[in-house]
Amino acid sequence: MKIIKFLFIQVFAVSSVFSQVVEITLKDAIQHAYRNNPNIVKIENSIEAQESNIRESYGNLFPDLNFTTGWTRTNQITEAGNIVINGINIPVSARNETTNNFNLSLRSNVTLFDGLVNYDRVDLAKKNKTQLAIQLRKLRQDVALAILADYLTVLKNQQIVTINEATLADSRVQLDAIKVFVEVGRRTVSDIYQQDVVVAQNELAVEQAKNNLNKSISDLAFDANLPMDKTYAVNKEEFNVNVPYETLDAYVSQNSNTDAIVNVALSNRYDYKSSQQNLDILETSIDIARGSLIFPTLNGFGSYSLSGDKIDNIKSQRVFTVGLTLTYPIFLGFSLDNQRQQALINYKSAEEDLKQVKNQITLDIQKATLDLKSLLKQIEITDRSLKNAEQNKLLAEESYRVGIGTLLDVNTAAVNLNNILINKSNLIYDFILAQKTFEYYQGLLNY
Repeated sequence: MKIIKFLFIQVFAVSSVFSQVVEITLKDAIQHAYRNNPNIVKIENSIEAQESNIRESYGNLFPDLNFTTGWTRTNQITEAGNIVINGINIPVSARNETTNNFNLSLRSNVTLFDGLVNYDRVDLAKKNKTQLAIQLRKLRQDVALAILADYLTVLKNQQIVTINEATLADSRVQLDAIKVFVEVGRRTVSDIYQQDVVVAQNELAVEQAKNNLNKSISDLAFDANLPMDKTYAVNKEEFNVNVPYETLDAYVSQNSNTDAIVNVALSNRYDYKSSQQNLDILETSIDIARGSLIFPTLNGFGSYSLSGDKIDNIKSQRVFTVGLTLTYPIFLGFSLDNQRQQALINYKSAEEDLKQVKNQITLDIQKATLDLKSLLKQIEITDRSLKNAEQNKLLAEESYRVGIGTLLDVNTAAVNLNNILINKSNLIYDFILAQKTFEYYQGLLNY
């Protein structure tokens, strides 16, 4: 029995650990996504690799230095015989000679002038790194917005569960009251059955809402790359959902000047900065192609070598060489001109892309502003409907209590109120998401 009790305690302890709910904040979820998002990791690796390219570009500005050493052993065998030279027969004795050659050499090459192409390549490598850094910031904002949307969906579903649970509790109270009315003969048993159906429907609504909540939490954990073997809950106080209507109206009014907001977005949007940086990169590529086509290349070189038939005699032959080589491409099958033309075409295409991004930014701001105005109006209408629904429910319950109303009126009013409460909750969270999306479109969403 002691062993059984011990095992039972251990199983209970383990199950308690695994069933423990881990609460996460929005910032925690976003930061975890930053650390584990595969696309972010890839860009960070690319930035690190680009550092190596920059060092290599700098290295091409300096002379290189190569060291060479070697040993050669030659064995020459000549058989005895005669050779004829100018009609004279000359005897040749047999020979078997072995010679050794030991050598050491140093050689250095440097590009003295190539139309400043080597400096342009350094500049190009730096600009490529800057481009990657801009893309990383843009991707981080994309990830933050996606996690934010998931987080708000969890909060929205959580509030729906709360509203449905409150409606369920109210319907159960109503069922208890009906049973009392039936006992005293003021209502028929059919009202109990009818209300019990309503309670069952509300129980179903709660169960469906809980299921949607759990699925949205799983989506959040997956998108944030959180461990999937844990149970999570979000911080309910992350956002203030009790903001007065006047505050929301003031926010929409303050952000109604789309022209000013577009200028802010053009200063902060990383996709626009990326397009501008791409133009800068392509302009440098044009300079490189033009420099390779127009200017000659002047290289300098120097070498120093030692050689001898023995290691001790390696200094017996010493050679020092310096020189210059000038290369100018007269005709290479139009390859260099093709590179220049292609660079110009790419630059013109990038200019069109930049215009398209600017138009897209303007469209994003306009649509986001319209969404905010529409949601504000929907909230205002829903607030009016909510007051009416609350009064209708009270009136239907009181009419039913005094015997001049029907249970159907009570349930209809309760369903209507429940739907409006859910709609109001959804609109509030949709407005919060619209605000954050509006910040994202301005390039101001940072976590």
